[in-house]
Amino acid sequence: MTASKIGNFFFKIRSFTPIPFIIALLYFSEPAWYTVVIGMPFIVAGEFLRIWAVGYAGASTRATTLGAARNLVTTGPYSYVRNPLYLGNFLLSLGVCLVASVYWLVAVLVVGYFFQYLPIIALEEAYLLESCGSTYQTYREQVPRFVPQFRPYPEPSDHDFSFFRAIKSEKRTLTAILCVIGLIFIRQIVALL
Repeated sequence: MTASKIGNFFFKIRSFTPIPFIIALLYFSEPAWYTVVIGMPFIVAGEFLRIWAVGYAGASTRATTLGAARNLVTTGPYSYVRNPLYLGNFLLSLGVCLVASVYWLVAVLVVGYFFQYLPIIALEEAYLLESCGSTYQTYREQVPRFVPQFRPYPEPSDHDFSFFRAIKSEKRTLTAILCVIGLIFIRQIVALL
């Protein structure tokens, strides 16, 4: 299987790959007040980053095929890091692991994150290089892939931020977060009875 096919495969199923992770998380969870205090800032930061990103990029971030994007977004969080949604996903998942007190799952998260997202990112970058040419090449050279930089990209795109667009796109993610956190605590309450 070629790298492109692997990237396409993970791109199409990326909404479903967290399911086994969530099942393990719920099964092994043992939250406490201090794990909530430790994990919640990561969840909030991850979701804030996702809302900020989709407020600029829109619902095309939920597409299962390449080419659905409005065009290259280089403003907002995209002016600091090329993959703010994937970074947001990582922070959210890390926070949920910490809240649930399933620390060994953090190692699974890190390995799974790179195993899934590196082929997806390679596919997306090849597509953007082909469709946007030197504009994307310049952007890629000046903005890091995963770790945000402190200075913004000097040539931001003219995309506007829409809170309505962000919330509309993020309804599923927000619902999933609330459900998973709720189930973690329901499981803990049932275990205590």
